[in-house]
Amino acid sequence: MSRIGYIVSFAPLLALAAGCGAGAYESYDAAYSSAPEESLSRALAGESVEDQMAYGGDFEFEEIAEAEADPGEEPMVVYSGYLRLRVKRLLDAVDEVGRITEEQGGYIESLTRQVIVVRIPAGDFDEVMDLFLGIGDLLERRVEALDVTEQFTDLGARLAVAREARARLLELLETVEDVEERLEILAEIKRLSERIESIESTLATLQNLVDYFTITIELEPVVADEAATVHRSPFEWTRGLSPHRTTITEGLGNFSMDPPAQFVLFEKDDVYRAQSADTSIIRAGAVDNEPLGDEAFWIAAVHHEMMGRAERAVDSGEAGRVTWETYVNADVQPRYYLVGVVADDDDLYVVEVFYPTEEAYEAHRESVLEALATFEVER
Repeated sequence: MSRIGYIVSFAPLLALAAGCGAGAYESYDAAYSSAPEESLSRALAGESVEDQMAYGGDFEFEEIAEAEADPGEEPMVVYSGYLRLRVKRLLDAVDEVGRITEEQGGYIESLTRQVIVVRIPAGDFDEVMDLFLGIGDLLERRVEALDVTEQFTDLGARLAVAREARARLLELLETVEDVEERLEILAEIKRLSERIESIESTLATLQNLVDYFTITIELEPVVADEAATVHRSPFEWTRGLSPHRTTITEGLGNFSMDPPAQFVLFEKDDVYRAQSADTSIIRAGAVDNEPLGDEAFWIAAVHHEMMGRAERAVDSGEAGRVTWETYVNADVQPRYYLVGVVADDDDLYVVEVFYPTEEAYEAHRESVLEALATFEVER
């Protein structure tokens, strides 16, 4: 839900939760509608829960204070790593990855012939990365560490507010006899319940990503399989596309897209990245639309590149402005990879979705397409 939607949906609840009777519902709603534009603008611009709630008057709950982060607590950090290693024997290297993962108390999230995604309980991240580094010769190493403490705390405060407001409304419902007023209150309770469920899901996903490191290990044998690549794209950004790492880093702030409920959007990241607990990832960014082409031109260019990698197209279509195609690699346990494009004058926006397993693809496919339909270029 957008910030504006959040304020509007809670406006009549503030009066009710503050102890007003059912008859105050309409009077508060009318007052809200006729409120000075300047005050409303200040409320909508609020960055914290306290700022957003100030517009409705005194509306403070003990839960908000309890949800604030303790300055003495350790920050909540989401760590993810990517390693590309050259190894002598592929099967031996895969076995070694499994051994290290098991010794660290982790598990393998997904496994294809040369790419393994593992989840390791939080601890010394650098030490764990060094263990995997010993498997082969390092070709590429990437590490991302995102502090999500503020995001987690803010969500906790929002959850406390929503729960308290719902509890007050449930109490009020017991005293209201007017049918229309009861229906209005029930509608707000339903909306609050959906909001609470969404926040709880997001908090659970964030906690999971904090509790377990996500490390992707790509193994490259000394004797590469040259037949795996038939041809490559003439365009640099399409050649660089990868389901396992971020290769397009520009454009953040020039577009918006609502992530699915099962995904957490990392608000402090330098790029657009949303992730679910099963390590499915949505990324988006922008490149130059050069040569100037429309969505059909660029999705065909992506298709050419993927066919050259021996990927198989399994689905395609349009979601809002996004033209997309989904590919699967040839593996016993395949992963799925969606690439979508939006051409906007001199800019080309690219959306990527990595599904680590077929189960993840089936679980998230519909909600991801709904998210793609919300993609908008900011003017």
